[in-house]
Amino acid sequence: MISARYAFAFAILFVLGNSPVKRSWVETIKDMKRSVVPIVCGYTDSKGQWVIADIEGTGFFVDHRAGRFVTASHVLDSLDTFKKQVSEHPCESAIYIPNEGWEKVGKVIDFEYFTFNKCIRSASADVAVCTLIENPFTSPRLARNLIQEVSFDAGTVPDGTGAAFTGFPLQRTTPITSIGSVAGRAITDDDNRWFSYLLDKTAWPGASGSPVFTEDGKVIGMITRTGTDDSAGLSFAKSSAAIQNLLTRK
Repeated sequence: MISARYAFAFAILFVLGNSPVKRSWVETIKDMKRSVVPIVCGYTDSKGQWVIADIEGTGFFVDHRAGRFVTASHVLDSLDTFKKQVSEHPCESAIYIPNEGWEKVGKVIDFEYFTFNKCIRSASADVAVCTLIENPFTSPRLARNLIQEVSFDAGTVPDGTGAAFTGFPLQRTTPITSIGSVAGRAITDDDNRWFSYLLDKTAWPGASGSPVFTEDGKVIGMITRTGTDDSAGLSFAKSSAAIQNLLTRK
């Protein structure tokens, strides 16, 4: 009897010891903030200070070796339009990263900016992959391990799966996160190779390009638009398979 009791206790310990540790949304969101960046237009003023003239959307790191990030293609279109309209201060396409990470709250943010001018775009999938001129992962201007690339889940997650997105909507200079659920899937554009997830949360203007991720931190898609009229209250996220496909192009 004693041997049986010990055997049962050992079995419980063995199962618990080999079970994966479930992450919380709080931990996952904190980690995801290390991957997201605002897509901005900026310029150097007469005092030598770099000024943010416009925040058009969100991007997230996907490749630490080459310093690449992903965003929605239409975010770059809007950035190009803004640059043409601004004549007083010609600005550069860039992202910025706070020196102490996004967790520090304050009215003044010390940051480093990184410019880019090379992007591969897919207008039909509304996905763009950009390479920064200076790789922030190897830049001496940033602390080591301050930023990280995301991990993808290229499979299909079922309806009802919890999903969040983190980005820079409404011209915000720091990221915010919204948590909802996968409500369904749909083909929303001419490139019918790739589906979009429908999320039961509204994405504010500027959230385009935000990574959509599950509680374990895997990216399943990217916000491309918010629902209007009959689809109000929904957000649309291009599946991560479309992103990974573009990442393989040269």
